[in-house]
Amino acid sequence: MGVLNLSLPLFLYPFTNAQILNVTLKFWFKYAIIIFIIIIPLLNQGAYHLFWGPIFLISCFIPILPRKWKFICTIILVIMLFIDLGARSQVIKSAIILLIACGIYLQRFISSNLIRLIHGACYVIPVILLYLGISGIFNIFKDLSSPHQGKYIEKKMVNGQLIEDDLSADTRTLIYQEVIESAIKHNYVIWGRTPARGNDTTLFGDNFENLKMGKNERFMNEACHINIFTWLGLIGVILYTFFYLRASYLAIYKSNNIYIKYLGVFIAFRWLYGWIEDVNNFSISGIAIWMIISIGISNEFRSMDNKRFKNWILNCLPY
Repeated sequence: MGVLNLSLPLFLYPFTNAQILNVTLKFWFKYAIIIFIIIIPLLNQGAYHLFWGPIFLISCFIPILPRKWKFICTIILVIMLFIDLGARSQVIKSAIILLIACGIYLQRFISSNLIRLIHGACYVIPVILLYLGISGIFNIFKDLSSPHQGKYIEKKMVNGQLIEDDLSADTRTLIYQEVIESAIKHNYVIWGRTPARGNDTTLFGDNFENLKMGKNERFMNEACHINIFTWLGLIGVILYTFFYLRASYLAIYKSNNIYIKYLGVFIAFRWLYGWIEDVNNFSISGIAIWMIISIGISNEFRSMDNKRFKNWILNCLPY
């Protein structure tokens, strides 16, 4: 599992080719809706973003899609936005995609400097917040959620039972604490603990996976970058960051079309969000992230003008 999860960047090799990515997306869109209808009873209620990864890529370009696909993508995003507020990752991703689509629609009124400012902020802000959190000065998860604890409760039916979900709950501080303390205790801060191991845990020590392995370790957490840190250490986090940084920089500063510039902002956001969630597992959702990064890195995509890229997007839609 660890090797598969860390092999995701290998998708850069095929997906930087516009034809290969086009065929892949066209095939996925042709059958995705049918498959989704069939397997919907098996999916977690509300957590549909794990299945609809490629929709996030296409939905960035809602302003240039045909009317039918504008309707389909907008409906899917709105459903994910409101069907389950407790699925906070899904809500946030859907909202950001709609903002990017609005940005493309209003591109005449948005300067290149603003795009570059947002891009830089996505990389600087997490580093500052991580330092403040580790030093004990300011914990964004705890300090922002504490004043609102218990104020935003969503009630929903799960398996026939009424469940109350606190939308303001801090679900990350203890995970970060366990990951960092485990790395210091076992001296794998620099090089990591290898993809075969996880971080020491007391929060999740009694789950099936840990009982099966006979270790009090959590192999994978919800946040992408802290998994990379556990498996490959700071060296791995830095190298992993270069993929996002290189792709978003080239997309924003070295692209011949406006659409990829906005995609570069989304790539930068996904790196920022990787400190909160965006688990990097070998799945449709995980692969879709590398489709997006591939477009930013690809010389072929970045050399396209607005018209050529629009035609490529339209050709990804099967009907």
